[in-house]
Amino acid sequence: MEREGASEGWRVPRRTSAWKWTARAAVSAILLGWIATRVDWRQIGKLAAAARPTWLGMAVLFAGLSTPITSVRWRILLRVLGLSLSFRQALALGFVGKFFNAILPGSTSGDFVRIFYATRAFPGKGAMAGFSVLYDRFLEGVVLLVLGSALAAAFYPQLDSRPVLRNAAGALFLLTLATLAAVPILLHYLARGRLRIPCHGKMVVRVERALEEILTAVGLYRKAARANWDAVGLSVLAHGSSAALLWALMQALRLELPFWLLVTTMVVVNVAVALPVSISGLGIREGALLYLLGSFGVSREEAVAFSLLLFAVGLFWSLLGGIVYLYYRSVAPGGGEQGIPP
Repeated sequence: MEREGASEGWRVPRRTSAWKWTARAAVSAILLGWIATRVDWRQIGKLAAAARPTWLGMAVLFAGLSTPITSVRWRILLRVLGLSLSFRQALALGFVGKFFNAILPGSTSGDFVRIFYATRAFPGKGAMAGFSVLYDRFLEGVVLLVLGSALAAAFYPQLDSRPVLRNAAGALFLLTLATLAAVPILLHYLARGRLRIPCHGKMVVRVERALEEILTAVGLYRKAARANWDAVGLSVLAHGSSAALLWALMQALRLELPFWLLVTTMVVVNVAVALPVSISGLGIREGALLYLLGSFGVSREEAVAFSLLLFAVGLFWSLLGGIVYLYYRSVAPGGGEQGIPP
């Protein structure tokens, strides 16, 4: 039985072209450099040093809470496809994904690492297992857009008085409507078996087999109403832990902001950070928060301090994911575990 060690996993980041990584690192460096010239770093240091440790500790706790929740959600979606993965393995891959989110472009790069391992965990159903990761992330994203739009709609009179926030809310509404409109169209298209990717030569059979698996997975998910609603509920819970993280950081820095404003703003920021144009969203996150929160009277230094602390809290769990990755072993064919040391 082949044992796939941690060293094999390094093939994933190595496949990223060096020039792409360099370009995205340059984007982060340029944006951070631009921000650096417009803030007082001594003031930022004072704000960070004065942060209340109890609230910072709670922020760290809430930041790590989402991974166990999303691991349970993924296991539910895997079971719909007749695939079984232990909670320990799902949790380990969740933390491994966090690690790669921190070192690869965008905030969703870790999902491709999860796909890498999922396809090897279930030989013969690799495409189906990989698709479950994408479907899991898709559901989470849709729930985030709906929650953010609902919150923005509820407090739109307050947003409407500030052009920057009004425009951000308008863009969020449009993106949410476009996504919700595209879902039934895409499902109908896939259900009719029209998913085709042109290819030639030896790859034809493999691609066709993978497409058949994906279409089968789509059909199973369409019929699994209970599992879908369970996944939606867990997504709401995961986003709730993220909202609690924001609240804790706001209290740590003694920021006087309406909680609804902070959460709505972070939905917009998360959408921007998900774009693979920077390293772990660095620069994008800080610039967006400076721009959006600044329109509500938050100083540049407070916005940047909040953003950097948010990144640092996430980095803590990403580094833990790196440790998990060093000891990670793939699931053996047949569902047995090669094991993460207890």
